[in-house]
Amino acid sequence: MLCCEAEALPAWRKAIDFFQNRKRRLSSMKPIKVPDFANYKMLSNMEFSPDGKYGVLCVSQADVESNSYYTNLWAFNTKKGAFRQLTSGNSERSFDFNSPKSVIFPGVRAESDKKKVQKGEMLTVFYEISLEGGEAKELFRVPLNGATAKKVGKDLYLISALFDNARPDFAALKGDKLAAAKKAWEEEKDYEVVDELPFWFNGRGFINKKRNRIYLYNAKKKKLQALTEPLFDVGSVKFCSKCGKVAYTGHTFNARRAQSSALYLYDVETGETSCLVEDGTYSIGNFCFDNAHGEIVFSANPIKDGYPAPGNNLYAVSLKGGKVEAVYEGIPEELGCTTGCDVRYGGGNSMKAVDGVLYLVTSYDNTSGLCSLKRGEKKLHHFTAPSFGVDFFGVSEGRFFTVGLNGTKIQEVYEVNVENGEYKQLSQFNTAFFKDKYVAEPQPLSFVNKDGVRIDGFVLLPMDYDDKKKYPGILEIHGGPRTNYCGGFMHEMQVMASAGSFVFFCNPRGSSARGEEFADIRGKYGTIDYEDLMAFTDEVLKKYPQIDEKRLGVTGGSYGGFMTNWIIGHTNRFKAAASQRSISNWVSFYGVCDIGPWFGQREMGGATPWNNLEGLWRASPLQYAMNAETPTLFIHSDEDYRCWLPEGIQMYSALQLKGVPTRMCIFHGENHELSRSGKPKHRIRRMNEINDWLFGYIMEK
Repeated sequence: MLCCEAEALPAWRKAIDFFQNRKRRLSSMKPIKVPDFANYKMLSNMEFSPDGKYGVLCVSQADVESNSYYTNLWAFNTKKGAFRQLTSGNSERSFDFNSPKSVIFPGVRAESDKKKVQKGEMLTVFYEISLEGGEAKELFRVPLNGATAKKVGKDLYLISALFDNARPDFAALKGDKLAAAKKAWEEEKDYEVVDELPFWFNGRGFINKKRNRIYLYNAKKKKLQALTEPLFDVGSVKFCSKCGKVAYTGHTFNARRAQSSALYLYDVETGETSCLVEDGTYSIGNFCFDNAHGEIVFSANPIKDGYPAPGNNLYAVSLKGGKVEAVYEGIPEELGCTTGCDVRYGGGNSMKAVDGVLYLVTSYDNTSGLCSLKRGEKKLHHFTAPSFGVDFFGVSEGRFFTVGLNGTKIQEVYEVNVENGEYKQLSQFNTAFFKDKYVAEPQPLSFVNKDGVRIDGFVLLPMDYDDKKKYPGILEIHGGPRTNYCGGFMHEMQVMASAGSFVFFCNPRGSSARGEEFADIRGKYGTIDYEDLMAFTDEVLKKYPQIDEKRLGVTGGSYGGFMTNWIIGHTNRFKAAASQRSISNWVSFYGVCDIGPWFGQREMGGATPWNNLEGLWRASPLQYAMNAETPTLFIHSDEDYRCWLPEGIQMYSALQLKGVPTRMCIFHGENHELSRSGKPKHRIRRMNEINDWLFGYIMEK
């Protein structure tokens, strides 16, 4: 981590601590503090046994001491709802059922195996553990790194792993040739040679010539067979036990990755592969088997002029092949959960067909919920309450189980009655910790802007709020921009509220969960979205005169960082700003970021540095940096390839040159996900940097 600043940061930590201590004496509730996120248990990958008696999921928790995240498998009885921890290796992030009473999971547990991997040997060991307890036992091992497995038949397993086309095939070499090849490969680590685009990707590093690949492993014969060619990059993979087939999406490329993907079907029994949806026609997202109709249903965007057309659509194709049929085009809701959150670690299933009815997680009106779609209809039927934000779900013997954020509670497991929408909480992973904590209830605040469009937002009141006093206020801006805020729990905001500040946030035009027209701001960045945010701030100040308009702060990350950069170049109403993982220059963004040529051109209304340089520069906050007077902190990670480090540096340098108080904190080894899944110590430092900077300017001395 590297920090650089124009002038020494004022010692405001003591002032904040004093404020919190005084508030604590006045309240029986305890404040949410920065390190508290390490107490939260985050849930992912919920699946159910073939007989429906058990559910298994991954439970993750940050560990500050080891500066990492521990993930273990937990099982629960679907009849009794009793939860028990299955594994304690702290690294079990994937699994599959090997029988109705056991699961398999990958890992490298033995010290001897760990040493082999450290020396460069490719290895993943798969273990089996009973759902009724006991020790995990080794089942088989494969010469692949970071592999996952799914049982697809007797002694047959579908293996997924990353394949590096540039890596020599050491297994085919022996003696001096093997030693020479290993030495040459080791020396190559000093260089990165790229001949593809993109050649790096956020969270994955350099990806040149690396592909996600699937294999079939016969455990009885100990035979590993590749199912996809070396340059084919697999997207999603799913297996249907009823029809005995594997469906997967992907794309073959050798230089420039296209925006399309194909859909393939592999028959486990015959070993034959067929193409159901040709490459170049759709950009395919999620999919599921619909056995009642003998089809695969998938979400996709048709390819037009080389790029996916906007919109939310569902299509179907027969397992026998044939014409792709539209199930529902122009869905008025966002598919999947698009709600931003900093208390998740992984995801789960958001689409499943049951008896011919399609069940989906969709985002709408500032929330996400579980809904159904009957074939032939063009209407989604919702059966979860708006206050219940569904992240993902599973189905077992006709019963529906979900994981989500209910009100201001963080993730738990619930059972939902799809007939009447009633639900009951089954797990208690996070209940005890929050029992004596102050959690600010989001206060809804909506208004109609000057263009007649409703803008929805929320306000958090400071701890021990007194309506006769004045308080600072902080405007939070989400990323995306095609994501959205809801009334759920956000650790970062709760820390600020506990520290004595109002926190307010909204979904301006460009956000998701309000339909395509609302979300489409292509070519309009910095115009109507900026207007909505400033108008929302005006409305907040009008409704809450307790906020001192001279003590406002603003912060946001990714698109929120872009908007923070834009704000400081267009208004001086904020006393301090914290810009995180931001975009400052659409020209440089286009050429260096992992999704720059695609995302940048689309969001800038088709503009590129060659056909509309002026349009890119108009929307670049850097153009207006010399107008800035707001003291601004910049937070960036040196492995953030989504919004690369130079985006923050350019704005920081501009403010330095102008003499505006500024500071930049660069996190080594982190990427665009620092605020959500960065190393725990780095997450603590990040929040302390932001709070110290903002409160140093907006908190009363």
